Amino acid sequence: MLVEDLVSMFDLQVKSLPKESRSQKIEGGYSGDVLSHVMACAKPGYVWLTVQTHENVIAVASLLDLACIIVCQRELPEETCERARREGVAVLWTDRSDFEMSGLLYETFCEKGIGNSQAQTGSKVEVN
Repeated sequence: MLVEDLVSMFDLQVKSLPKESRSQKIEGGYSGDVLSHVMACAKPGYVWLTVQTHENVIAVASLLDLACIIVCQRELPEETCERARREGVAVLWTDRSDFEMSGLLYETFCEKGIGNSQAQTGSKVEVN
C-alpha cells in the first residue's frame, strides 16, 4: 500500500504531499502524541497518527523518514503545512478521531499484511 492509496481509501485531505511521497510504500503505523515516544517507537516508512499540529511534528517525521503524518480532528496551522512542504513531508488530515482512524488503519494493515500489524493478524479482542 502506498501513501496515495491512503488518501483515496480514507478520503483524507492533503495538506502536503510531495511527489516522491505519493508512491512511498507504507511499512506500518504508529499512533501517539508525545514526540519523544514517537521518536523511540515509530520506524521508517510508518504512518504516524497524531493530534499534534505544531511544527515539531514535521521535524520528527523527517528525522524518522516516516511515510506520512495523519493529523486527526485538529486544524493545522499554515506554518506547519508550509514547513512540511519545504521539508518534503507528507501531511494528511481527517476529521475522524485518532481512535477511529487507528482502528481503520489497523484493520486495513492486517488485511494486507502490512508491517507491525502482521503479528496481530487474526487476533480478537473481547470486551465484556
